[in-house]
Amino acid sequence: MQTPGFFVTAEMQRKGSVMPEGLETFIHSKLALIHKGLATRRFVFQEGEWRIYITFFPTTEVVDERYALMNKVVSRGYK
Repeated sequence: MQTPGFFVTAEMQRKGSVMPEGLETFIHSKLALIHKGLATRRFVFQEGEWRIYITFFPTTEVVDERYALMNKVVSRGYK
């Protein structure tokens, strides 16, 4: 599915035995809201047994720190 201007991630919280039918419609409806000015970028999709966290990352901006993966260097005293 194309989502111009956004990279979309999906984190499965619960999986169902049958693929959800409304996921594409859900994503397009949230994109429309974002284009109208909605600041929220994370949504929860639920259908049947499915529960999926969907996050929209703009491809034209730096990722907000609350969504970024942070790399940490751990010093263990090795020489």
